[in-house]
Amino acid sequence: MKSNTTPKITKGDKTRQRIIEMAAELMADKGPDAVSMREISAKLKITKPVLYYYFKDKDELIKASFIEGTKHFRELQAEISKPGLTLEQKLAKIFSNHVEFIKRYPNMPKCALKIMSSPSTSVLNSMALELKQQNRESLIRILGEGAGKDNLSRHNADTVIHMISAAITHFMIESRERGVESLPKDLPQRMAKVIAAGIKGLKTALVIILLSPLLAKAGALDLTLDGAVETALKNNATVVTAEQTRHIYKERIKEYWGTVYPQLSASAGYTRNIESPSFFIGGNKIKSGLNNAYSASLDLNQVIWAGGKVYTGIRMANMYADDSDEQLKTAQNGIAKAVKQMYYAVLLSSSIAAIQRETLDLASQHLATIQAQYKQGIASDLSVLRQQVEVSNSEPALTQALNLYEEGLIELKNLLGLDPEADITLADGLTCDKNGPGDIAGMYKTALANRPEYRDATIQRNLYREMIKIEKAAHYPYVSAFASKGFQGQADSGFPGSAAQSWSTTAGLKLSLPLFAGGSTSSRVRQASLQADIAETNLRELERKIKIAVKEAWLSLNEASLRLQSQTTSVETARKALAATEVRFRNGLASQLELNDTSLALNKSQTLYIQALHDTCSADAELKWTLGE
Repeated sequence: MKSNTTPKITKGDKTRQRIIEMAAELMADKGPDAVSMREISAKLKITKPVLYYYFKDKDELIKASFIEGTKHFRELQAEISKPGLTLEQKLAKIFSNHVEFIKRYPNMPKCALKIMSSPSTSVLNSMALELKQQNRESLIRILGEGAGKDNLSRHNADTVIHMISAAITHFMIESRERGVESLPKDLPQRMAKVIAAGIKGLKTALVIILLSPLLAKAGALDLTLDGAVETALKNNATVVTAEQTRHIYKERIKEYWGTVYPQLSASAGYTRNIESPSFFIGGNKIKSGLNNAYSASLDLNQVIWAGGKVYTGIRMANMYADDSDEQLKTAQNGIAKAVKQMYYAVLLSSSIAAIQRETLDLASQHLATIQAQYKQGIASDLSVLRQQVEVSNSEPALTQALNLYEEGLIELKNLLGLDPEADITLADGLTCDKNGPGDIAGMYKTALANRPEYRDATIQRNLYREMIKIEKAAHYPYVSAFASKGFQGQADSGFPGSAAQSWSTTAGLKLSLPLFAGGSTSSRVRQASLQADIAETNLRELERKIKIAVKEAWLSLNEASLRLQSQTTSVETARKALAATEVRFRNGLASQLELNDTSLALNKSQTLYIQALHDTCSADAELKWTLGE
């Protein structure tokens, strides 16, 4: 009898194990919420009934994957609970156990990271947190057991657990990005030694400093809203380019100042007369010059008066520098607004995914209730089929929401200047000022005073006005001073001696007076005047557009705030209505249609609330941007 049953059990265990491993692989690639039972059965080339034979639903399969993933931890607990082990030995076994587990199941770390980044309200996240808490308590108990100096207090054990968690997270990230082979073989022992030594003799802060180079990458995954903005301002190409342009204009100031200072130049020349030139006097040919001729000069020039062109150029250079500062601030403000709004958009899609997941879970729970009623003869098979359709109809919305979440993360990483494969977690929620936009009366004046675009346009207008002066300067005299020290010498061979050398020194003033240029100077003056007029028009138009943008942002924030207020209590009311309907349905007092309608109402009220919350935060960011904040 046993010989007949043993192979069946072994085969079933193998099939069950294959299902769990495939589920872990798919969840590692797409995230747990995006994987369906249909996809798992297709990958394994088994029918869905076979899959449901081993696991009644997806939640049970995920729980089984969790249990499989924690087998090694139960084995570890037995190992490190043995008497006589020092704290360092226990820690080394903990780290080695996790590294070995990652080697055996390379998909598990990626799957775990996906679960960690799943919506905080999801069932998966709750399961992970519950499991984490159980493991935490077990480790605190085991690490606290011992004798003498290795007997840790609960406080110290809790501190050690934090370090262990950070190290294991680092193991998972490194193995995901570079492979588990990238982890040094002696790393578990080295880390155990550092932590144990720190707890025994060093201050906890020093232990953290010693571990920080190893764990820095894991800590960098969490991004607050302000942290995301700060990252973008460092990495975003638009901001980096604006900063580089700013330095160019700073250098231009030095360039213009260079024209104010004296210009000193030196020159030298050598001429070899292969056939010396001659000239005639009274019919006699006289040779001119010797075989070798040398010349040199040192020249000094200084502009005295150029019709104001030089000093106007210096003023313009300073204005260009100010203009580049405003362009940089404009780029920074624009990127900061875009990052905030994308951050909020990702949080929105994460929340929508959690709502859709809850809707799917509710539909599955209602299906289980109806199936139980069907077995009791209370519900019809048609009711079961209808609810199965309801479950199937809920899955695409969840998949779409999760896809939007992933796409939003990619867009956010793009704004932050990060690699698309970088793992980030949004540490903040949809939190912003929800009290409305306030009085609009003084906002126009604030916006015109603070917006760098407006200051930039004002500088542009002033630059064109200065350009008129530059062009007019061409009508005025140009006065400069000069001085020169010259040398000449000739010799038939070698360098000329003192008798064959000649030195000269000259100095003077030079006046250049433009008389007629064919009207080109006047034309350039008129062009500059027209450009100044255009800049003035653009400035006035920008002022009008800024006021419009302020008004529109104010209206959007006001509308979103009012909508949020109206939706604040609707979710709680819808949830109470669903709970009451579920009780009535189980007692046969409500129909399946009423049950699904109240589920839909809860979904809708949650969606409307989270959308209103997102719109409020996004509009708040937009209004602050229009005000130059």
